Amino acid sequence: MDLDCLGSLILVKKLFPDYTLVRSRIIHPVAYRLYHLYQDRFNCINPKDVAEERVENIIIVDTSSSERVKEYFSHINNSYPKIRIYDHHVEGECDILGAELFAAPWGSNTTFLGKLAMEKGLCLETEEATIALTGIYADTGRLSYEGVRREDFEVAAWLLDQGASLRLVKSFLETIQEDDQITALNQLLLTAEKRNIQGHEVLLSYLELEENIPGLAAVVEKIMEIENPDAYFAVFFIRKNKSILVIGRSQKRRIDLHKLFAAYGGGGHQLAGSVKISGREGPGFFKEFLEYLETSLVPATRAADIMSRKVFTVNENVNLLEASIYMEEVNHTGLPVLNDAGELTGFLTLREIMKGRRASRMHCPVKAFMSKDVINADSSITMREVERLFYKYHIGHLPIVEEGRLTGIVTRRDFLEYQKRRGRSAPEGNTQDTGKQDG
Repeated sequence: MDLDCLGSLILVKKLFPDYTLVRSRIIHPVAYRLYHLYQDRFNCINPKDVAEERVENIIIVDTSSSERVKEYFSHINNSYPKIRIYDHHVEGECDILGAELFAAPWGSNTTFLGKLAMEKGLCLETEEATIALTGIYADTGRLSYEGVRREDFEVAAWLLDQGASLRLVKSFLETIQEDDQITALNQLLLTAEKRNIQGHEVLLSYLELEENIPGLAAVVEKIMEIENPDAYFAVFFIRKNKSILVIGRSQKRRIDLHKLFAAYGGGGHQLAGSVKISGREGPGFFKEFLEYLETSLVPATRAADIMSRKVFTVNENVNLLEASIYMEEVNHTGLPVLNDAGELTGFLTLREIMKGRRASRMHCPVKAFMSKDVINADSSITMREVERLFYKYHIGHLPIVEEGRLTGIVTRRDFLEYQKRRGRSAPEGNTQDTGKQDG
């Protein structure tokens, strides 16, 4: 049970007061403090406590995997209880026989139950609202992850209106607190290695531990926040029981961790996942896993996938006045400049035109005022590299040149449209051929 699960359960208790909450024998280390402080609010029983009961109705939250709930079903003796599932892991398949699945692609499962509570007009106590808001903030990165939807914001706002304490929520989200976590964080930062895999900037760590440390996922998330790679994979070899734990985090839907870890029997979200493997030696597995990533990662989006191929240009020999009129006609703030041979020789923006106007030299040729040091790239450049060039050189246009010829351009607008598509489930890399450019 993690924080999102606890947020879901506290709302289930409110929505379905005739039901009894049953706690897992495993509580996520990050969630344990909240659960310990609010035990009386949950009033959970243990799975074995239902062995003597006739169970007719079951509600499952935050998972639709039979493997994740087998600890409960092993104690249920009657054969055919009615089962309802509320789960936001829409990319997974439900394998719980006879269950009625209610699924929605929201950033938090707590949002699912919160929407139901809102629609029923329920009123929460401050403690209940705080627990639920913690669940939403935890699973959505405080409403910043790409999977966040409008509904997550709506339910979060409603919970604040119900009296949720942001101060307490923040305290429950402080995930790096134990000495073992801090030690692991420092070791991982010292040994982390960045690699370019299929155009993605991937951070990799390998660490051997005598025994498992609670809260390693929080450590991985902190390193992800510090280093900001496209994806991070931390491989832990636990000597005590000779097992492997791999925890992954991703910022790209092209690096789908749910699919990647499924090959090893693990899973999770598209952007967060893990897998445990028994009976493997650490160094051998780590080498195998690197080879697996090299062959399994979908190639990164490159300039060729998003650039505008219809490029408006201006000849270096026309005068500034003509160039200014043309720029206004095509509604652009900057244009690549070509010579008579069609080669890229400069770039002209409104800034250069204003310089010519102030100097009363609008009849001078463009080449007298254009910027001659043009930052350009070829079409194989990745979007992370495009972003770096934009910020490093303070530019808003990146001409794409192949074999000395201008073949396209990536503008701020192209880049921002790409960034927006990354946050949706639509495929990345749709080629732009609209001719639209922006300063």
